Amino acid sequence: MSAVTLLTGRWLLALRRRTHVATVSAISLVAMALGATALVVTLALLEGFQHTIRTQLERGGVHARLVPAQGSELPGGNWLEKLRRRHPDLEMEEVRSTAVWCLSGGSAVPAELEIVSGLHRVEVNRVLAARLGVGPGSELVLASPHLVLTPLGPMPLRRRLEVEVVREGRPGEERGVVRVGEELARVFHGADRRPQAVTLQAKHGRDAWRVASIVQKDVPEGVEVVSFRELNRPLLAALELERVMIAFAVALVMVVAALNLLCNLALVAAEKRADVALLAALGLPPRAIHRLFLSLGAGVGVLGGALGTAVGAVLAGVLDRTRALPLPRGVFVVSHVPFRVEPEAVALVMAVSFGAAVLASLAPARAAARRDVLQGLRYE
Repeated sequence: MSAVTLLTGRWLLALRRRTHVATVSAISLVAMALGATALVVTLALLEGFQHTIRTQLERGGVHARLVPAQGSELPGGNWLEKLRRRHPDLEMEEVRSTAVWCLSGGSAVPAELEIVSGLHRVEVNRVLAARLGVGPGSELVLASPHLVLTPLGPMPLRRRLEVEVVREGRPGEERGVVRVGEELARVFHGADRRPQAVTLQAKHGRDAWRVASIVQKDVPEGVEVVSFRELNRPLLAALELERVMIAFAVALVMVVAALNLLCNLALVAAEKRADVALLAALGLPPRAIHRLFLSLGAGVGVLGGALGTAVGAVLAGVLDRTRALPLPRGVFVVSHVPFRVEPEAVALVMAVSFGAAVLASLAPARAAARRDVLQGLRYE
């Protein structure tokens, strides 16, 4: 049976005398390769940007947050000191904050005043700096929304400060933040208030995902641990949705290529109807004919998918290493369009190529296997 199958394959796939069939077959192969290339490059582009965003979150973001389960302040006691001694590799920062108004150059915007222990300078994040147009050396007026009684009547409490540092801020941060030391903040916040939250950050960004599970068993009752995933859930969900939707849209190119392959196999089945009928008359079962045409379509899909995947991976790697696509400085966190080819993406593209080719081959293969022998020999 192996010799018969080999002879049958050579007979059916010999397209030297039918150049138009060979041309259509080549077009189908190129279409599958182009679809795979587009899908690989798109997935590499998405993964490049998303890996950059995740890396920024891991390096500059808060890895976990301790918040009160009830009320607005954390419980008292020395549990926080014990937590510091038990986990010396974690950076812990007590958060005491209050709402203020920031005034500069005739503009006033709401912001959050964060009190940081041991800080001896005034810091603002980029959001507030952009809204007020301030930078290092600029003057900033803080005004409390709570009124105090003065000889002139109730007036908002004000303090004039000089901005010393503009911080990058946390990825995805949209609110204005002013960070000051305890001495300066006592006027607005009070010195006897307990912290409202504690932020935790690991020394290595790759440990961000497990910080919450590490400290969970060491916090007392009344303290809730918010994990890194929960803190960034909206952004992570948006990134995942973006990946799925754009990959689905680009995968439609593979559908068009599969339809082209379907038309090509239908043309081959029509051109070879006499040959197929003769082979069936010689004893080749319909199941073998079905498998032969199915193998032809799957072969085109695998070969086109492999070529397209290889070309797409090489192209994405070259574009990333050469930084051929620059980005405006100061707008994005990177200076060029990043590409990152993942093994999972390569496997996905190969699976999509093979699956689309097999599905497109089913109808022509079934039609060729069910064709009547006498009706096929009539054209011989």
